[in-house]
Amino acid sequence: MSSESELEQVLASLRQSIASGRLAHAYLIVGAPRGAAGVLAERVVELLYCTAPGERPCGGCAKCRRIAAHAHPDVLWVEPQKKSRGILTEQIEAVQEHVNLTSFEGGWKVVVFINADRLNPQAANRLLKTLEEPPAKCLFLLVTDQPSRLLPTVVSRCQRVTLAAGDDAFGAESKAMVVDALTGIEERSVAAAVARSRRVLAFLKTERDKIAEAIKAESAADSNRGEPDAEKVSKDAREARIEARYREVRAELLRWLLLWQRDVLLQVSGAGGLIEPVFTESKELIRRWAVALTYRRALDNIRTIEDMRWQLDQYLPETMVLERGFIRLLAAGAPAGGRRTTDDRMNE
Repeated sequence: MSSESELEQVLASLRQSIASGRLAHAYLIVGAPRGAAGVLAERVVELLYCTAPGERPCGGCAKCRRIAAHAHPDVLWVEPQKKSRGILTEQIEAVQEHVNLTSFEGGWKVVVFINADRLNPQAANRLLKTLEEPPAKCLFLLVTDQPSRLLPTVVSRCQRVTLAAGDDAFGAESKAMVVDALTGIEERSVAAAVARSRRVLAFLKTERDKIAEAIKAESAADSNRGEPDAEKVSKDAREARIEARYREVRAELLRWLLLWQRDVLLQVSGAGGLIEPVFTESKELIRRWAVALTYRRALDNIRTIEDMRWQLDQYLPETMVLERGFIRLLAAGAPAGGRRTTDDRMNE
């Protein structure tokens, strides 16, 4: 299923919920915050405010355009703002003030949390009180690709919408980078592993530069629209936004690395013909990876990706984490000429 068709199915369900008066007050949208999950959040908000005579949201009316520009007065967008890269208590205080004010247009009040997993414990506990007793006609959308980092009590107050891993525009470049970095597995030396990690680091640097330019353009647009305090946005706040969006891109790259290793594990275990791989266009490369690995080593490679993700979340140096991770992924494998059968690999 494509990302677009999946989004349309979710929106169709929400239209029915609105029509029947059964829309929940809070939804946890699991997926890429700047990809499909972020798009879904925007469309859900548009669905509430769209004034088009036909099927909503139209995406083209004045209110839909304001929402796409994050400029609707009844919609508050919350994301990490400080050097801590967290969503802090004072931001939740602003959220509570927002939802308790009378709607500017006499309708819904909406709060969208981008990277909701960045809520620090104090902020999450404060938000919990509002989620437990929400004002009427108030909707909370919590968008994250790491729901396990949210407080279970917060998650329990939300209806969950999980989007499948799709080839949306956000993830396509990262997926292509993973294929590029893992091409030519016969080169299993340390030097080759380091070279591949540096190729990934160069890709990530380019993505960070794109993000910085995009946020600079957003700040200029806010100033041109006369947004309150647009000129007062601190350098720290801009850096926090850049870092938050960059972490999404990096997390997406690691997700594709993990999915690649998942496809390899399926092949090693003999299940490759039973379960459709994610990297359908790279079946031959996946097969070549599988031939070189034991079942245990394929599992270790999955653990390596998980370790890389954990280490980066602990703010360990990115270059060190990626170089060591690629050395573990690429430098070890089957002995020369060690082509094994599936039974041999499963028994080791």
